[in-house]
Amino acid sequence: MRISFLQFLFLVFLGFLFFADLPKLIKSIEQKIKMYKKKTK
Repeated sequence: MRISFLQFLFLVFLGFLFFADLPKLIKSIEQKIKMYKKKTK
């Protein structure tokens, strides 16, 4: 029971880190897409 609970906390922690970095990742991806479109035109 303790191990599964720790694993659950670990997954929640990873999910929190992922969602905290998600806006930054989206912005960086959008910037890369814009740069790529500018290069292709």
